[in-house]
Amino acid sequence: MKKIYAFDFDGTLTTKDTLLEFIRFAKGNVGLAVVFLYYSPLIILMKLHLYPNWKVKQKIFAWFFKGMAIGDFERLCLVFSQQSRQLILPAGMKMIKNALEEEDSTVVIISASIDNWVRPFFDGIGRNINILGTQIEVSNGRLTGRFVSKNCYGQEKVRRLTALYPKRENYELIAFGDSRGDRELLAYADKAFYKPFRNKKEMQGTDMKHKKKIDEIVRFFTVGIVATGIQYGTYLLMVGWLHPLVANTFAYLVSFTFNYAASVRYTFQVKSTTKRYIGFVFSHVINYLLQTGCLHVFLGLGLSKQTAMLPMFAVCVPINFLLVRFFLHKE
Repeated sequence: MKKIYAFDFDGTLTTKDTLLEFIRFAKGNVGLAVVFLYYSPLIILMKLHLYPNWKVKQKIFAWFFKGMAIGDFERLCLVFSQQSRQLILPAGMKMIKNALEEEDSTVVIISASIDNWVRPFFDGIGRNINILGTQIEVSNGRLTGRFVSKNCYGQEKVRRLTALYPKRENYELIAFGDSRGDRELLAYADKAFYKPFRNKKEMQGTDMKHKKKIDEIVRFFTVGIVATGIQYGTYLLMVGWLHPLVANTFAYLVSFTFNYAASVRYTFQVKSTTKRYIGFVFSHVINYLLQTGCLHVFLGLGLSKQTAMLPMFAVCVPINFLLVRFFLHKE
């Protein structure tokens, strides 16, 4: 019986998400940080499953690449694949090569990433390999910033596979995945493997990094609760005789002093340096402007001066964590 080996790409065959790595490669860390800051409210809603994953992905993709000539984009994808071979897990690539050597077998890479940059990673490996990724729209030789296929995630992976190979009884399906987006594909397969290409050392390292991040988040929110209490308490004391935006400004400065000392010594446990302090100040300038904008919006929606701060914190705190963590961990 014919065998079809179906591999997820990001996280299964690679060490990192290639969308982020491709944007970083093409536009740099600053460009990546700017767009994620701009779309951070939508990203938070996406993480809460209140906004579609594919819409956020399409907006971010369009921000960077809308209007680019398709030839230039294809060349960028090729260079990215050539200079990013370290992203590929060796055990995964070995499995693909072994599968292609089997008689009457086919390999399918099924990914939510854009197929233009996934495909070059597998050039020259073999003829019996198909790439099924998210496809982009091109008009008059330029990228429109829109996708012409559904985001290749979840049930869409199964749909794309069965559209290519409809007679399920004629083949054995062996699938490999690593995330929620692969659940349906793994369930559909005759044999399924979850995170199969990471050795124990890598898995332990990943677990340690995950634990460290969780610990940092817990410490951040502990400090954040205290800092927020300081800010909110100061705000309530002053809002009776100052405009809400002015009261919040004074309250923010009082909270900021405590926040920096606690963030360096307790939350992220790093040495205080001028560079880190400047980064911390910058992140809080951004956070202050975001808070001011949110406070203005929520007051405009009719919330009272006392309660408008609460939804403002719900929006701004997660964004502030990402910014502070980035600058305090940056050497």
